[in-house]
Amino acid sequence: MPKIPADRPRCRKCERGYRDTYRLVVRSDPESTMRYLFHGHRDESLQSLLLRLCEQFPKEWFKDIVYYFYIDIGGSYYPVEHSFWLRDKDHLLVTTIEDESELPDVSMNAVHADLRSNIKLQPHQEEGVERMISMERSYRGGILADDMGLGKTLQMLTLIMRQQPKLNVRAPTLVVVPSRGVADQWAEEIRTKTTYGSIPYFIYNEYTLMLLEQPCFRVVITTYDRVRAEFRNRQLTGVSAPLIDMDWHRVILDESNKVRTMKTAITEAVLELKTRYRWCLTGTPLQNEISELYPIFAFLEVQLANNLKHNVDYISTLLKQYMVRRTKKDLQSSLTILPQKEERVVLEFSEPERALYDYLERVLYKRIRQSKGSDDDDTHTSMTAAALLYLRLKQTCGHFRILLNKFPDLIPMVGQSSTEDIIEHLHTEEETRTNQHGEESEVHEAFDVIESFYDQFGEEEQPPDLNALQKLPFLQHSTKVGWLIQFLKKTLDKNVLDKIVVVTQFVDLLQVISNVLASLNIRHNCYHGDMSGTSRMVSLRQFNHQAEVRVMLLSLKAGGVGLNLQRANHMVILDRWWNPATMDQAIARIHRMTQNKQTFIHTVVIKDTVEEGLMDNVLKKKSELFKTIVENNEQVAEEEDELLEEGNFVIDDEDEDADLMILSS
Repeated sequence: MPKIPADRPRCRKCERGYRDTYRLVVRSDPESTMRYLFHGHRDESLQSLLLRLCEQFPKEWFKDIVYYFYIDIGGSYYPVEHSFWLRDKDHLLVTTIEDESELPDVSMNAVHADLRSNIKLQPHQEEGVERMISMERSYRGGILADDMGLGKTLQMLTLIMRQQPKLNVRAPTLVVVPSRGVADQWAEEIRTKTTYGSIPYFIYNEYTLMLLEQPCFRVVITTYDRVRAEFRNRQLTGVSAPLIDMDWHRVILDESNKVRTMKTAITEAVLELKTRYRWCLTGTPLQNEISELYPIFAFLEVQLANNLKHNVDYISTLLKQYMVRRTKKDLQSSLTILPQKEERVVLEFSEPERALYDYLERVLYKRIRQSKGSDDDDTHTSMTAAALLYLRLKQTCGHFRILLNKFPDLIPMVGQSSTEDIIEHLHTEEETRTNQHGEESEVHEAFDVIESFYDQFGEEEQPPDLNALQKLPFLQHSTKVGWLIQFLKKTLDKNVLDKIVVVTQFVDLLQVISNVLASLNIRHNCYHGDMSGTSRMVSLRQFNHQAEVRVMLLSLKAGGVGLNLQRANHMVILDRWWNPATMDQAIARIHRMTQNKQTFIHTVVIKDTVEEGLMDNVLKKKSELFKTIVENNEQVAEEEDELLEEGNFVIDDEDEDADLMILSS
C-alpha cells in the first residue's frame, strides 16, 4: 500500500519545545489504500490532532465537517474518545462515518480460532471475556484478578483468539510466568482447550530463541527470570535483548504479584517491554501494602495522582476501574464447586522440643532488644540477624532435626557459650544471602508486631533446660511429623480415591518427611525448587494421572502458584507464610472450579509459639488491608466513582491543548 510521507511541519507544540511525541498512520476512508504519516503529542487532544490534520492535509480533512476517530487493529475498528488511548504506531481512521456497524468487516471464517467443542465457558467466564474486550478498547488492558481456580487462563486464551487481528498481520502475545512449571501449565491449557492450530505457541528459551522470527506464532511463553536476564545482560554488555526489543501485540503478566516493588530488576525489565495491550493476571493483586500496586499501575500505563498515592479510597477506586474480579464466594450459587472446609490442628511440643524452642525464642528476644536499644545504625545487619533467628524458630516448629543436621554442635553449646556465640553459630552465609531478599523483607514488614509480641518476656533471663535438651537427638519424629504420619495413614485408608498435598516452605522438612514416608512404604512424589524442571513436570503428571501416587510433598515457593492439583482433595499446611494471599494461592492448587470433590484444608500450628499468636496477628492485619483495597464495600466505591466522574483527579492540565485525563470509566 502506498504511503505518503509527511515532512512533519513544526506545529505549535514542537515550536514550544515539546518532544514527547508518538507516530500515527492516518487515513480518511476505510476502503482507501492511501495512508498518511502523522505525529501527535502525549498531552494533545483529539480536537488539536484534527485541526493539524486539516491544516497539513487540506484535501483529505476539512475544518467545517464532523469527524470520528477509530483505531484500526487489523480489520477491527474501535472508537477513540480520548487521545490518551493512542499509542505509538497506531493506525487511525478519521472519518465522517458515525455508526461503527457501517465500517467494513473482515470475515472470521479464515481464522479458525476457537475452543474445543467440549469446552464451554461458564457464565462468569463469558462475562469476564466481554469485559476484557471492552477494557482493551477503553484502557488497552487491565487486571484480571478472579479468585484462584476460576479459570483466568482460559478467559485470557479466549480473549487472545477473539481479539486476534482479522487481517494477516503479525500480532504475537507474550505471556510472562513465574516458573517453567507454570509455563508448562499454559502450554497444557492451549493444547487441551483450543482447537488444533488456533493458537500456535512455543516456550521461549535459549533453544527456541530463533522461533521469534517466525510470524506464525501467536503466543510466546517465557519466565520473569528470562526477561530479567535479557534486560540485565543488555544493560551490562549492550547486546540485543529479543524479548525487550520486540514489538508485542499484547503482554500478559501471569501472577503479576511477582512485580510488586518498583526498584527491582524484574520490574524494570517488564516496564521496558513494548506492547499495544497490557494485562496482569493475579488472584492476589495486593499482599502486604498499597505500594505493591504502583508497579502494576506503571506497567498498565495508568498515571497516579502524586498527592493521592497513599489514599486508600483513591487507590481502591482506581483498582476497581481497571480490574475484573470475581470470588468463589460471589459465584457460589452458579458454580458446582463445594466450599472448602478448614480445620486448625493445634499440637503441643514434647518436653525436649519445648526446651529447644523456649531457648531460641529468648535468644531471639535478646537480639531484638539489643538492636532496638543500640546506637548502631546498621539496621540492615540487625534485621538480617533477627530474620534468620526467627527462621530458626519456624524450623524448630517443623522438625528439630533440621537444626541438629545443620548445627550438630548446637546442643553442647547451649549452657556453655554466650548468647552472641549462639547467634553467630546459627547463621550460615548461604541463608544470609537468601534472606536478604526473602525472609528479611517479610520480618521487616511485621517487625512492630514482633517487638510487641516479645515485650511479654521483660528483662529476666531463664537458663535453658539442659536435661530436656539432651533427650532431643533420641526422639524419632517431631510433633508435626508424628501427627502427619498418623493423618496420612488414616486418610489414605479411609477412602482410596482421596489424594493429599502436604505444603511447607522448607525444602529440608520436605526431605525429612520424604525419607519417613519411604521407610513406611507410602508412595509419594515431591515438587520443590531443588528439582530439575523435567523432574518437576514428571512428578506433577504422575500425581495428577496415576491413581497409586496419592501424596504430593509441595514446596510453597516452587509450587504455591500456577499449578493445577485438583485431583487432590486434602491439603495439609505445615507452616504458614507471612501473608494470607500466599496461603490462598497454595490452597487454590486443589480448590478449583474443576474440583468435583469436597476439599479439606488442615492448618497445623504448635501451641504457645509464634505460629499461633504472632502469625495470627500479622495475617489478620494483612487480610483486613486486602479487603479494604481490593474488596472495598459498595458504598465507598460508589462515593469514589462520583468523585472521579466530577473530575477531581486530574492528571495533567499544564497545556491549553491538553485533555483533562479524568480517570473515569
